[in-house]
Amino acid sequence: MREVADHPHGTALADLARAVDLSASTALRQLRSLEAAGFATRRADGLWVPGPELLRIARHLAAVATLPRLAEPVLASLAAELGESAYLAEAADERTAVYVAMEAGTHPVRHVSWLGHTVPRRGTAVGRALVGDVDADGVAVREDAVESGITAVSAPVRDALGQVVAAISVVGPSFRLQGDTLAAARGAVAVHAGRLGQLAGHR
Repeated sequence: MREVADHPHGTALADLARAVDLSASTALRQLRSLEAAGFATRRADGLWVPGPELLRIARHLAAVATLPRLAEPVLASLAAELGESAYLAEAADERTAVYVAMEAGTHPVRHVSWLGHTVPRRGTAVGRALVGDVDADGVAVREDAVESGITAVSAPVRDALGQVVAAISVVGPSFRLQGDTLAAARGAVAVHAGRLGQLAGHR
């Protein structure tokens, strides 16, 4: 599979067999197994190329690995627009999420304590966003879910395949995130999550 992945423009069976020190017949059997699993494809000209499943995994890993870097200007824009701290979260496991990037808000009283921390996914806005469980406007909101007096507004970030790979959140004091201010935050978070998704390849 490594040899196939290293030759995205295609390579012949004989060359693949030689590279892994196998007979052509043994290499062909293994290639057919890879083909059945979607990791390799034999083109009409007989050359072997990476299959759709291998390409999907590569795209997913590339998107996830670069998301914190891609998110920097998006989070800065969101924090500047709302004045609240903006975060990027990724799933740590089935039960928790971790905040991997942050842009501090501009208000004198602001939330800045979650960067690098894990939070529960169950019952939280970010947890809902990471599974795509959002309201009609594309966001999830929770108050007092992790800290008392704190409201979080989250939206999913989707990759080129439409899968949720992260969530963008705005976190701030509940006394400020209410009414028209909360409505504005919901709209801004949805827009910025979509913007980051586009940078990650989502259309």
